[in-house]
Amino acid sequence: MRWKMARSRTRGRFGGGTARKRGDRWEFRFRLDGAQRSVYGRTVAETRVKADAARAEWRQRLAPSPTLRRWLDEWLAMRQGTLRAQTWLAYNMYVHRHIIPVLGDVRLAALTPDYIERLHGSMRHKVSGTTAQHAHCVLASALRSAVRHGHLVSPAVHDVPPPRRSSPLVETLSRDEISRLITSARGDPLEAAYVLAATLGMRQGELRALRWNAIQLEERRLVVRGNATRTIGNQQVISLPKTRAGHRSLRLPDVAVDALRRTPRQGDLLWPGPGGDPIPASSFCKRWISMRRRAGIRPINFHALRHTAATLALEDGIPPHVVSAMLGHASIGTTLGLYAHVTHPSIDNLIEAINARYSAHRPLRLVDGKGK
Repeated sequence: MRWKMARSRTRGRFGGGTARKRGDRWEFRFRLDGAQRSVYGRTVAETRVKADAARAEWRQRLAPSPTLRRWLDEWLAMRQGTLRAQTWLAYNMYVHRHIIPVLGDVRLAALTPDYIERLHGSMRHKVSGTTAQHAHCVLASALRSAVRHGHLVSPAVHDVPPPRRSSPLVETLSRDEISRLITSARGDPLEAAYVLAATLGMRQGELRALRWNAIQLEERRLVVRGNATRTIGNQQVISLPKTRAGHRSLRLPDVAVDALRRTPRQGDLLWPGPGGDPIPASSFCKRWISMRRRAGIRPINFHALRHTAATLALEDGIPPHVVSAMLGHASIGTTLGLYAHVTHPSIDNLIEAINARYSAHRPLRLVDGKGK
């Protein structure tokens, strides 16, 4: 005779969970705050009551938790006076362009890994991996601050690894393009800026902040002391370099000295903008695009001149630590990481040098009378 076994598993209400018999009691499994929870009771009804109570308690704890939109705006306001203007503007961009449009209405305590993955997915194929990673890190920093301020915050952002950084794309000009640029730039008001970027790798912000009192033409010396940035109110200002390595003294090559001698003096700055402030980055870039076209150079941004200076120096055999100091890198590792492709050919030279050094120590090879 076949007997029907009593059902020991029941499905709860839609989305409500699942009940299962565990010995002489029932277990009720359900999802709460993105994680699976279990409660136990003598009957299914008792377990469902306990599950409903847990959900109610969670909703009560969640109620005071602000939304991401509200907290991120508050957090940015608090950080405005503690961050460099450029850093704050970058944070503000990540928050309002990427995070809030996707997660703005989600409460801090209700964040789940699915929400974080949704944020990552919204940026995929739209921005670089580096930008996506920065947005993730800004969100994580804001959430850590929320915890310090006593808010109930889900740890979901720490459960999902940040997007991987993109491999930096290093674009450079050829030696022929650099030659055409220096020839075409002769007599242009920004001639010296192009030459200093292409020969010594100076950054655009450093050039826009350059003052005449930082240059000694007779001693052929230039001191990098500042970086032109814009404030939150869009005013052009000069700030200190980010690192100690950024504050550096550079020897001027002849081509740079000649270009600086032809640069007209218009005030304290070499290239002042309206009101004597540094020339805005947008105006500087427009001038570069015009010069690029005049010199017949392919579309490439101004920062490529800095990469070109480093690449040509390494190709000419200048030691990486010297190039790193010229660029103002805080670590030689940054230089080697960016320009590893340039140092690869030197490996062949290294092997040739080792072979030549120890060639006298190689054992003689015996040959027979036939030369074999």
